[in-house]
Amino acid sequence: MRTRIVPTASGKKAIQVVSKRYGRLTVHKHIGTFSNTEEKLQLLREAQSFIVETTGQMSMLDVLSTFRPSDIAVSENRPLFVFRLLSRVYDCLGLGVYPDNLVRDLIIARVYLPTSKWELQEILSESFGRDYALKTVYRHLKKAMANGVKMSFQKALIDFAKNGLGDSLRLVFYDVTTLYFESNIKTNLKDFGFSKDHRSTDTQVVVGLVVGKDGFPLYFDVFQGNTFEGSTFVPVIKNIQHLLGNADLVVIADAAMISQDNIDKLSQENIGFVVGARLANLPQSLIDSISQKLIRVDGQIITETYRNQRLICQYSVKRATKDRSDRLKQIAKAEVAISNPSKITSRFRFVKAEGQTVSLNLNLVNKAEKLEGIKGYLTNTSLPEQTVIDRYHDLWRIENSFRITKSDLEARPIFHRLDETIKAHLVIVFAGLAISKYLEIKTNMSIHKILKLAGKVLTHKVTNTKTGEEAYVETTIENPTLKEKIDLLKSLEH
Repeated sequence: MRTRIVPTASGKKAIQVVSKRYGRLTVHKHIGTFSNTEEKLQLLREAQSFIVETTGQMSMLDVLSTFRPSDIAVSENRPLFVFRLLSRVYDCLGLGVYPDNLVRDLIIARVYLPTSKWELQEILSESFGRDYALKTVYRHLKKAMANGVKMSFQKALIDFAKNGLGDSLRLVFYDVTTLYFESNIKTNLKDFGFSKDHRSTDTQVVVGLVVGKDGFPLYFDVFQGNTFEGSTFVPVIKNIQHLLGNADLVVIADAAMISQDNIDKLSQENIGFVVGARLANLPQSLIDSISQKLIRVDGQIITETYRNQRLICQYSVKRATKDRSDRLKQIAKAEVAISNPSKITSRFRFVKAEGQTVSLNLNLVNKAEKLEGIKGYLTNTSLPEQTVIDRYHDLWRIENSFRITKSDLEARPIFHRLDETIKAHLVIVFAGLAISKYLEIKTNMSIHKILKLAGKVLTHKVTNTKTGEEAYVETTIENPTLKEKIDLLKSLEH
């Protein structure tokens, strides 16, 4: 028995298991039809399994091994295991709710080797055997955005976080970053603003991201580049609360998000929050009270009332040591600047200027000394003190998601000109982040290491140059340590 490929009336091709005896061809089984390389390889594997189970024949690789090396040609060494793995995760997360294989392929290519849409064509063709014209890519992206692909993906990921990761979604984490453009031309979204990438001469957009307890992405929104990050807080949280349908939502965010206006709005919407408190901005009387009540015991916690909210403060010896070192360095810098006022070219923390006179700001020095080792957390919830502190410290999970977005998925710089294509680019990055985080959660490895491991397994096309028979075989991994890790990845493929 052997496999053969025949055309069908629909324009696709079919794979069959056949044999020939006395000039008569017999079709033993019609395996199925395919329209791309991935489907073709899957059907060939099924055909080979049928042949082995039915006849006990050796695999094509075994057959070809009996021929001289000059009779064997090996070609098309492609990372199709990577494609199958990422495709499986894509489906597992429910992203297939938007049924467009081109959009899926763009997301997979973004995870595999992030680059421009132009270069993605080459990657999809050479690595995965999937050919798309650039006009087709942009047409599908435009259609996807018009059909609400962003909302479809967000709802799918929220459902997966609940059912697949077991996250109650009572606690979510929010933070903001900026993504810059290689351009200084402003549009509705692209604008100049405070750049977290230290690219103040380039236009940018502001991106707000919401993640669950494992850092798994749930929601994102994009704002004009000159938007103050604190202004994004309430709109995003109201949207995610609506999507989650959770009246008891608690959001964790850093100190940049806090303002009296935000506190009032969140309280009106009955949304719980835990944010970092800027202790240096507190009234001096409250700073004195906190400093007196904390008796400098490592881990000691006290709770005060500030703006009708709970202000939880904790003392840390390790933090105190760092704060003291920073304070002494800043004092030394201030004293040098004061002794040479004509050479002052930047702002110093403890330098006070009154007309032409500069001096050491003793009030600020005293305030910094009183706050050494103290970290504050402001909340309108009734969560236990230690829970508030622990959950706030989990903010590193969203910082890790931003690292993946900016580094592994190379979301920056952005080269798109139109707002529509900018948003489409961010949807692709957002979905790629979800795939990456899921793999990291399941394997306890970074996405960079996962792709490096999976890339060791290539699919090789082997041809007998005399008979024309073909087989597709994967790289055999013999190293026990590598094989164990790759087997873990293969388990996620099913």
